[in-house]
Amino acid sequence: MLRKVFVFPFFLFSCLSVPCFADQAKSAGGSASQTFDLGTVEVSAPAWNYPEEITGRPDGETWFENLSATGRTTIVDALDGQMGLHLRSSGGSGSVAAVSAGGLSGNKILVVKDGMPVNDPFTGTPDIGDFSTLQFDKAEFWEGNRATIWGSNSIGGTLRLSSRFPDHGRLRLWTDGHGGHGESVETRLETGSAKIGLRVGQFATPGISAAEQATGNGERDGFNSDSGYLAVETELGKNLQLQLSGAYNESLTDLDGFDFVTTLPVDNLFFRQKKISSQINAAVIKAEGNGEFKLTHVAAHNGFSGIDESNPFNEYGFETARQRQAISRSFAGKHGNCLLELARTETHAVNTGILSLRETDRAGIIAWDGGIGDRGSLNAVFRHDDPQNHSAVNTGNLEFGYRFAAFDISAAWGRAFRMPALNERYYPAYGDPQLGAEFSTSTAVNLSRLIKGFGRIAAGVTRFRVADLIGTTSTTDPAYTWGIKAANLDRAEIMSHQMVLSDCKLAGCDLYGNFSWLDKAILEKSGKQAPGIADRQASVMLERKYGNARYALQGRWWGETWENAENTKSAPASHDLSMFIRQTFKECSLEVGLLNLTDTQRQRVLGYTRPGRRLTLAFEAYF
Repeated sequence: MLRKVFVFPFFLFSCLSVPCFADQAKSAGGSASQTFDLGTVEVSAPAWNYPEEITGRPDGETWFENLSATGRTTIVDALDGQMGLHLRSSGGSGSVAAVSAGGLSGNKILVVKDGMPVNDPFTGTPDIGDFSTLQFDKAEFWEGNRATIWGSNSIGGTLRLSSRFPDHGRLRLWTDGHGGHGESVETRLETGSAKIGLRVGQFATPGISAAEQATGNGERDGFNSDSGYLAVETELGKNLQLQLSGAYNESLTDLDGFDFVTTLPVDNLFFRQKKISSQINAAVIKAEGNGEFKLTHVAAHNGFSGIDESNPFNEYGFETARQRQAISRSFAGKHGNCLLELARTETHAVNTGILSLRETDRAGIIAWDGGIGDRGSLNAVFRHDDPQNHSAVNTGNLEFGYRFAAFDISAAWGRAFRMPALNERYYPAYGDPQLGAEFSTSTAVNLSRLIKGFGRIAAGVTRFRVADLIGTTSTTDPAYTWGIKAANLDRAEIMSHQMVLSDCKLAGCDLYGNFSWLDKAILEKSGKQAPGIADRQASVMLERKYGNARYALQGRWWGETWENAENTKSAPASHDLSMFIRQTFKECSLEVGLLNLTDTQRQRVLGYTRPGRRLTLAFEAYF
C-alpha cells in the first residue's frame, strides 16, 4: 500500500500547541488574498517589574540571572521541568517547542522577549524551539493569577526572557560529542556618559533524527542559529537617560514529515524551516523624586517560512510586525510601589496568499505592591484593554500575604483573558469574526516555612476556571466548505499543585527541587484530561562546591502526557539524569557536562525522540 507522506509544519505546531481542552484551527492553502483592517488582540508587557520576592510565594519570579550557567544551550533544555514549567519539543535543537504550566498550554501561555510578545498572531501560540542561552541572560515566569498584568494569552502565566547589558568582556565556546558547537563573544565599552554593549553568537548542530528511530527513521535533523545584540545607554541631562538596543536572530531547522496512515512522523530530506527575527527597543527615562517617568517604543519583526526543496508548491510564509508605545509613571513610597501606564500596541500579520491583517490595542494599567504593617504584603493590579471592533476587557489580580513567626502564607485571586487568534476569527471557511474571548478566574493559596538547618519548603495550590473555551464545531453553513468552524464551546476546571525546595542543605550539598502535579484538568462536558500536559513532573538538583569548583547533579521526571482530547493516545512517562562540573579560574572557567546519563530515549511528543547521552564542554574567558 502506498503511504501518504505530508510535510507538516502546520500539523506539528497544532499538535504541540493544542490549547488546553480545545482543538487548534486547521490550516489550508489558498490562492486568493483577502485583506482586513480589524480590531486587536495583542498586548505587550508593561514596563514595571514586581519585587523578586513576595511574601508567601513558593516560587518567586526570577529563576535564572545567568542562563548560560545552567549548562544547557537551548532555552527548552534549560527551563524544561523547572518551577512547574513544561516545554514539549518535537526532537532536538531548533525543533518546534510549546509551553505549558499549571495545567494550561498553547495559546494560554504568553512568552515575552525583551518587552515584546512572541506568540504567533495566527494561532496565538509561541514557538521557542530556536531560542538559545546565547541570546538571553535572564528568565522569569509569572504564573497564573499574577500574570494578568501582561494582558491577552497570559491565562496560565507569562514566560519572560531578557537580554542583559554586558557587564564585561566574555568569550564562550561550547561543543558536544555529537558534533554540535556554539560560540559567543560580548564586550562593553564606556566613553564619557555613554556605555556600549555588544554580543554576537552562533550555534550549529547536525542534530538527531527527530522522527523515532525505532520506526525505521535515521536521517539527522540539523539546526543553525546566528544572533546579535547591541545596546547603548547614555545620559541626556540631569536625571535623564536614553536606552537603545537592537537584536537579530536567524535560524534554519531541518524538519521531518508526517504519515497520515500510521499517524507517526517520518524522515524528510528536503524540508526546512527558516525563522528571522529583529527587534529595536528605545526608552527615555527621567528620575523624578521618588520614582521615574518613562517613554518606551518597541518595534519587532518576525519572518517564518517553510522551504521544500522537492516541492515548491508546499512552501509557505508568515510575517509579523509589531510596534508598542507606552508612557508610564512609577512611584516608590515608604510602604510600597505604584505604577500607572498607558500603552498602544499595533500588530500587522501576513499569511502569504491567505490573510493580511492589521490590529491595534490600547491598554491602561494601575498596579500597587507594598507592605501592610510589619508582616503583611498586598499586591493589586487593574488592567483595561480597549481593542477596536471588540468589547473592552477588564482584568486584574489581588494578592495578600502574611508572615508568621514560623511560616509565610499568601492567598491570591486573578482574572485573565485570551482574545481569539487570527485563524480562529478570519481564516477562510473556518474563522468566525464574532468569536468571543476566553476568560479565566484563578484562586491560589501558598504556604512556605523556613526550617532551621535545612532550608525553605513551600507548597501551593492553584484553581483555574476557564469559560468560553474556543474549539472546533461542525456546521451546515455553506460558507464553511469543510463543515467545521471555530466557536466558543465549553468550560474547564484545572487544579494544580506545586512543592518547592529552595536554599536547602543536605549532606553538605545545596538542594533545590520542585514537584508539580495536576489533580484536575478536565472539560466539563467530556470529562477528559487536558492534552499536551504531563500530569506529574519533578526536578531535583544537588550542588556541591569545593573552592572554585562546582559539582552538580540534576534529575528530571515527566509523567504520562495525553496527545489528544479523546485521551486515546499518550506519550509515556520519561526522565533524564545529568551532571556538571565547573572549575573557575581567575580569568576563565571550564565546564564539563554529561547529559542524559542513562541514555533514555525519552519522548516528550509521541513518535519524536529527544537527544540521548552526550558529553558537553564549555569554556569561558573574561576580559
